[in-house]
Amino acid sequence: MERTEATTTRYHVEPGATDLLLDPAFPYGEDLLQFIWEAGLYDAKELHTTDHQRLEVIHAGRVQANGGPDLCGAELRIGGQLWAGNVEVHLRASDWNAHGHQHDPAYNNVILHTVFQHDADVRTENGTAPPTVELRGRIDVRNLHLHQELMTARRSVPCAPHLPTVDHGRIRLWLERLLVERLERKAKEVEAIYRGTGNDPQETLHHILLRGLGKPVNSEPFGMLAHALPLKLLLKYRDNALRVEALLLGQAGFLEASFNEEYPQRLRQEYLWLASLHKLKPVPIAAWKFGRLRPPNFPTVRLVQWAALLAGEANGYDQLLAHDDPAAVRALLDVEASGYWIDHYRPGHPAGPKPKRLGQAMADGLIINAIVPYLFAMGRIRGHQPWEERALALMERLPAERNSIAGEWSSLGVKALSAGQGQALIELRNRYCAELQCLNCAIGVQLHKEAGRRQIVDSREIGTGSCATR
Repeated sequence: MERTEATTTRYHVEPGATDLLLDPAFPYGEDLLQFIWEAGLYDAKELHTTDHQRLEVIHAGRVQANGGPDLCGAELRIGGQLWAGNVEVHLRASDWNAHGHQHDPAYNNVILHTVFQHDADVRTENGTAPPTVELRGRIDVRNLHLHQELMTARRSVPCAPHLPTVDHGRIRLWLERLLVERLERKAKEVEAIYRGTGNDPQETLHHILLRGLGKPVNSEPFGMLAHALPLKLLLKYRDNALRVEALLLGQAGFLEASFNEEYPQRLRQEYLWLASLHKLKPVPIAAWKFGRLRPPNFPTVRLVQWAALLAGEANGYDQLLAHDDPAAVRALLDVEASGYWIDHYRPGHPAGPKPKRLGQAMADGLIINAIVPYLFAMGRIRGHQPWEERALALMERLPAERNSIAGEWSSLGVKALSAGQGQALIELRNRYCAELQCLNCAIGVQLHKEAGRRQIVDSREIGTGSCATR
């Protein structure tokens, strides 16, 4: 087929629509063309390269995000010869040179250059000209309308109007994958802390738990506290509840003022002695946030609750990791601050009496945001799969958290039935919807493919040609 013939549009297209992919303002142009090639959403009838060799696509290849050519693992028959290797995709053939591929030996093994517009002949670093196929005139631009809608939608979930058409089984499988993806990402954060503690698993757990205790607004100062107050020092005094409280509150900077009440005076005296003995330097008190927090969530309350846990059973810290039943972990976290705190939220500031129990909601939050990521990460680091499985089991058995993102998905008909699904929906919302990664989302991929298939049927019904899919 002559290249001039390839530009003849086989579809009914609105005026100007053929330039949709070439519009520099159209988002994800090259990514979309990669998707169209990989999914086969183009007219494959009598497909030829620009130098008139017959082209048969056995396997288009897989889009890959690493450096080098866009798709790997392609299998093509060009001019009767079978080729296996990589495919590079560009909106315009001249982008090959604009991207510097003519100087990069990584592109010497490209077996096909797939372009929307063939506007230049190009060569590899070793001087060969890669076979090129031009898709202009082979793409029904109506297949692009959904993508354009998603990319320009002013909705937090771009595909919201289309969700009722998506198979729920596919959504469920995608959420399973997203949960693992979220845990893998969090595992990298845990591993960084692990390396920073000299590969000390107990100190790593101490850091992760304290950061979890500070969510959502005080994670950073709690992390600073974990650096300023090693677990091994706390455990040295775990048989003395007063000293554990003094160390936690003092190192957090909450015992710097003078107090009129006897108990905080004792805490301050103990801390000053311990700080001198161990050469401790407290976290700046300005790091802590109290604004917009309900008093039961004040960092001072969380610290004295944590003191109660540490001053409890000798092996309680390690036992937090020993169960795949959330009820057992909740029981270990079911602690209450000592008597002084019944009518105090901050040292030296009396308030109405109310017990300061950690509570199930906070316990579940610690399991989800600290214990599960730690188990999953250490399972990867130590090569111990049962810990990874325990982490996933905890997520399956815990109820979904109540938050604005879960509420938003529920209003769209996608309700989280477990903490794992809830975390997956957070990952979907923040990492895919917010970043318009529709072509990398299983839901977006299904919608795009279904839109393409509907257009194929429409084309056949009105006699304007076909757009083959594999």
